[in-house]
Amino acid sequence: MKKEAFKKFYRYLGKLFFPENLTCDCCGAELVFPTRYNLCSKCMADTVFAEGKVCKSCGVPLDNEADYCLNCSGKGRGLVFNRSAVVYKGTAVKLIGALKFGGKRYIARLMGAMLADRFLDAGTAADALCFVPMTAKEKKARGFNQAELIAKNLAERLNIPLCDCLVKIRETAFQKELSGKERRENLNGAFAVKPGVSLSGKKIVLVDDVFTTGATADACASALKKARAAEISSLTFAVTAYQSYGETEEKPQ
Repeated sequence: MKKEAFKKFYRYLGKLFFPENLTCDCCGAELVFPTRYNLCSKCMADTVFAEGKVCKSCGVPLDNEADYCLNCSGKGRGLVFNRSAVVYKGTAVKLIGALKFGGKRYIARLMGAMLADRFLDAGTAADALCFVPMTAKEKKARGFNQAELIAKNLAERLNIPLCDCLVKIRETAFQKELSGKERRENLNGAFAVKPGVSLSGKKIVLVDDVFTTGATADACASALKKARAAEISSLTFAVTAYQSYGETEEKPQ
């Protein structure tokens, strides 16, 4: 009890002397007034939202009359669909880099807020949320799992249970420089549902930071299906723009 009381006291002191929402989460500029996502007007203008007409599978915005982007056309997925808050450009690239490599964990709140709005806008249904796991080695190297931070914030906002049900059972090569086929081979059989976890008949939404080729989400979906989940979709903060054009200016790290 004393330990928990001390934690609450220190959190109170932190908010008292270092109040939140005074500066932009992306560039650090002073906010002249509160904003929904804690971004300044310049960073908001540099944010490309994944809205309007999007690929029915991966959720990337489309600039044509097709239902699917070039990357998803004619391909089957383990997911019902992916939906993302933003496109991996501009502000999104900076935010993801600051969270994953700059250790700025508070950015997960902003991502959770954007994803909560996207979840509601997409009319997505879920019995539980889960997140893409890391191996113990990967998590130790970074200090945290960014997908877990985002998922926890999203679960609180939506009042949906968060299920820590997936485990990454082997180390894998970095995905950044791999082709789509290589990404899938790299992650084949890399994930499993923890023993004793029952997902039978449940609608599960998988949470991650970036959707690139969908290899990670599909590998996780495969594991969830083996645990008899009824339906699996995914929510990611960003989706890479080259999903519809075959190339991109930015490659997620």
